[in-house]
Amino acid sequence: MIDLSRLHPEVRIKAEVLQKLCRENRLEILITDTWRTSEEQEVLYAKGRTTPGRIVTNTSYPDNPHCWGVAFDFCRNVVGREYDNSDYFFEKVGTLGKSIGLLWGGDFKLFRDMMHFEHPQFCVENGVNNLIKAWGTPDVFRRGW
Repeated sequence: MIDLSRLHPEVRIKAEVLQKLCRENRLEILITDTWRTSEEQEVLYAKGRTTPGRIVTNTSYPDNPHCWGVAFDFCRNVVGREYDNSDYFFEKVGTLGKSIGLLWGGDFKLFRDMMHFEHPQFCVENGVNNLIKAWGTPDVFRRGW
């Protein structure tokens, strides 16, 4: 499991509440991605563009909420079925996340991301322009936690 302490404290609390709600509803999730360094984000952004693979993100550093520690990704915690959605697993988890005030990537219009949540206090549909304006860089923002 990815270290939830890498998330902004308010986002970490939401992630922990979501994990609890999912357990109660027999939807076992695994948090797979939290805060990303600029290097990690650039490697992901290159996929499907300048390196082999499919495009997995639409934003480079610092425009991705993961770079600010205000987003996390998840999968089904069942080996071999991590991304199986035949039973609408991701929609069910998305509904639970939204019930506690998270933005769910499955609702995004431009780049639908079923395995993604972010905190609306910091993001507006995968946008961190308000953070960039207020803090400049993710490193300055993280020092304020």
